[in-house]
Amino acid sequence: MLVIGILHALQINTWNEQQKQNKLEKEYYCRLLEDVMQDREQVTNLIAQSEARLKASNQAVRLLQKEKTRKEEIGTQISLSIRAIYSDFKPNNSAFEDLKSGANLNIIRDKSVIRALNNYFNKVDGFISVIKVNGEHAVAINFSHQDNFANGWVEAYMSRDRFLKGMEQDVYAAMPLDKDGIIAEDMKKRLYNDALYYISSNARQIELYNFIINEIEVLTQLLQTKCPV
Repeated sequence: MLVIGILHALQINTWNEQQKQNKLEKEYYCRLLEDVMQDREQVTNLIAQSEARLKASNQAVRLLQKEKTRKEEIGTQISLSIRAIYSDFKPNNSAFEDLKSGANLNIIRDKSVIRALNNYFNKVDGFISVIKVNGEHAVAINFSHQDNFANGWVEAYMSRDRFLKGMEQDVYAAMPLDKDGIIAEDMKKRLYNDALYYISSNARQIELYNFIINEIEVLTQLLQTKCPV
């Protein structure tokens, strides 16, 4: 009878331990799902920003196609074409990093989930690297201009809060602004080339962010089978 009692107690302990493991496993699935859903929200916002930049890039080309292009107008659209273009998507990996620490990885019994997570982060890293290079090049093109009085930058930025608030009144009043000025033909051609690159870069970013969304959807569907919401 004593042996039977001990065996029964061991079975209960084993069952209790398994229940704890099952609960912890499900908690990890739900944490992973929460992270990837936050990724979707982040990427959705980045797509919206890219679409706004793409719209501004097209408007810049439209302005440059006119016979005369005003400095303030083109300066504004060019600046909007690259606003936050260097934004870097960083996937949420807190749950996965926690999972990989120590022996926690063994908690996930379905190894297809681990493979899916590794595949997701590897693919996203590849997409991000391309987005980063394109963004860096766009910013470099913009900062390669040596005369911001000639390309409309000064006229566009002087009306913004940071200059209105940052410059003392007498300094601002003495600025040689030419808001109704017209872009010179040589500068116009250069800005035309710049704007065309911004169209290409922003369109590519939208494409890559949508690739990331596709990867998010695949991972979300898998994790939802493990953590129904």
